[in-house]
This record gives sequence, C-alpha cells and structure tokens, in this order.
Amino acid sequence: MKLSKPYLCLGLTLCGLLSFAPVGYCSEVPIDGGLDDLSNPKAAKVIGSDNIKEFSLRFTDEAGRGAASSDEISLPPFPAGDYLLEAVRKGEQAHFLLTCDRQNTITPLVFQKDLPAEALQDLQAIIKKYNLAAINGSDRRNSALGTSLSLKVLYDTNEKISVYAEGGASTLPQGWCGTDVFLDFFIKKLDAESLLSPPLYSCIYSRSNSENGLLYSLELETDKSLPRKQAIFKKILPRQTADNPFGEYATKCVTVSKDKLESIENIIAKYHMRNWKGLPNREKMDDNADFISIVFNYSEGDNICLDSDQELPPEYQEAFEAVHQAMIDAEKAALPQPK
Repeated sequence: MKLSKPYLCLGLTLCGLLSFAPVGYCSEVPIDGGLDDLSNPKAAKVIGSDNIKEFSLRFTDEAGRGAASSDEISLPPFPAGDYLLEAVRKGEQAHFLLTCDRQNTITPLVFQKDLPAEALQDLQAIIKKYNLAAINGSDRRNSALGTSLSLKVLYDTNEKISVYAEGGASTLPQGWCGTDVFLDFFIKKLDAESLLSPPLYSCIYSRSNSENGLLYSLELETDKSLPRKQAIFKKILPRQTADNPFGEYATKCVTVSKDKLESIENIIAKYHMRNWKGLPNREKMDDNADFISIVFNYSEGDNICLDSDQELPPEYQEAFEAVHQAMIDAEKAALPQPK
C-alpha cells in the first residue's frame, strides 16, 4: 500500500534533521578592546563625478538575514558567510558579480552578468542617496568581533571612496547605510533572489508504489561527525527474509565528497524548485504510477517537501530525474574507506 504523503514527507523531513580570505588585510588590532582609528582626514568628502568605473564591497555576515527585516517588510533570507559584490565598467556594458561563500560549505555561490552600463548609474544613486562620500577615508578596527567590511569605489575622474571596518560595530562610521541595501540591489540585477539560499543540509529522494510500498530511499546529508568537506550517502532498500516475510530495511551507508550534496543546489536553482513549495495536489492521480517524494532540508531549519502528485510545472519530471541522477552519481563517487 502506498505510504500516505503527509506522513512520508514528515518522516523524510525528520530524517534529514572561491573561499575568501578574511575581508580585511592582515593588521595589528588593539588587544585591550580599544579602537584603532587609521582614518584619512584628508580624504575628499565630495565626489564630483557620477560615473563609476569600479565598485567593490566585501563583507562578512555571521548571522545571515531572516525572512523579515526589522521594519516588518518581508525580505528574502540571506545566508551567513563572506560576500563579494563587484561591478566593473566595460565600455557600453558593466560586469556585475556576486559571490557568497556560505558558512559550513565548500562550494561558493557565484552570480554574474553583463548589463548595460546604465546599471552603474542606479548603483551611484544609492551612494548619493546615503551620501557615502561623507564617510570617505574611514578606517577603524578593534579586537571585538562582528564586523568585517571593505568598500571601494573608483570613478572615471580617479576620485575614490574608501571605507574599511574590522572588529565590532563601533568600527562602522556614523552614516554607514548597511550592506543590505547593496545586497538587495545586486540580487535584483542578477535575478538571484530565489537562488541565494542557506546551505542544503540534506536531500532525501524516495520512490514507492501502491503494490509494494517503499521501493527505495536515497539520502545525502551533512554529518557533523565527518570532516567539513565530507557528507554521508545512505541507500535504504526493503528486503524479505525467512524471519520477516513482510520485509525489513537494509541500509547501505558510504562517505562522499560534500560537493555532491551542494551540486544538488544547482539543480534546485536551475528549475527554481524552491518556488514549488506548497503547491496543491492534482485532482486526478494515477494510483498505479510510482510515487516520488523529494525533501530538501536546509541548515537554518527550512525544508521543502515535493512529490509527484502535486500540481508541479511540466519540467518537474526532468528536475526530479536530475536529482535522482545526482544521487546515483554521489553513490558511485563514494570515498575510499580507511583501512
């Protein structure tokens, strides 16, 4: 008998339960909690040009951003990690780049696109709106933790804006607009809103049918007992024995490279599978067809439970097969076990 979808999804969910160098350059910081102020008081506080040649913002976000901001406006969650936002003018175009090296992962997320150079004017509008030229030359650091920020903007007149902060919140200059305004801007320009996600903690792919029940389950998940670059792959198969004619479960468990788990994120992004969460069931379902359930569990507690009986987009079969193939490839690429 086919397993009930709500119970199957719940069970599967419960089962799942360019690295950057530091943003700042190596420097001595006060060891007594004091503030080192290396700011340049002669740095220009007014920039005559509006034409950006190069823009770079590096920062570390150790907490990530939740699903809603402090002003209760719904915003997409951003994962904790090291971020790089870059924009470089190239004639009539500008190359935009966003990289996110998320905590506890080995594969950074990379988004990039060539856009009309006019996009740099939109970026300059943010700089002018918050009058960031007024904090040009700020360079402060202390021995506290929580802040790592480096902003550099170069204009066609060779004028520059430079802001550096390392340590605690007190190293940020008064008047700093925060990193979210730039991150939101880059995500919108690069169409990355639904792709920039917390790390995938586990993926569970199960297939069953009405005659035999569960046919097999494939699981790929992070295991904190393993080194950071490794994950665990499990294959669960039902089998009958003389003592148990109704079947029992045999489990195969091997260690794999963690990038096998992170490669599934590319499939999720390609097919925008995060947007499929919560879609209703189809009115007409074939009881004789195999039932496929896929659960994605994320490190921050979010999960997506999808199944073949939902009203999914037509490309879901291709997406489901891609996840299935990724699981098979992970098993084939099992790491040698220590002797």
